[in-house]
Amino acid sequence: MLIRKVTRALDPVGPAIRRRGTGVQPLAPRRTELTLARVDERITAVRAADAEKARRRPAPQPPQWWIEYGIGVRRTPERVHTGDCRMGSRGRPATAQSVREILLTVPDVVACPLCRPDSELGLLET
Repeated sequence: MLIRKVTRALDPVGPAIRRRGTGVQPLAPRRTELTLARVDERITAVRAADAEKARRRPAPQPPQWWIEYGIGVRRTPERVHTGDCRMGSRGRPATAQSVREILLTVPDVVACPLCRPDSELGLLET
């Protein structure tokens, strides 16, 4: 009697599955199939999202000119940059005409010493 109880407890298939016959599968293979199905669905979803990103429009071109503004209530212009220079973080895109106007009229505005927008606009002081 004790041997029969130990044998049943250690039986991986279990007496219920053995009684039902061969039509019932053990749980482990079925769980593996379901997990693989979920992984396949996720792979398909990620590939579809990647394909959607590839179909989207490319990012717009950066502006040619960039005006950096100061901190505070007035937020006056402080520096002028070319579009490729990202030394300033508090700025807005601008046109060449507005950059030239700011460099000539606002006394405290400085051209960025790294990207030198004044030389590109032809406003170098002699």
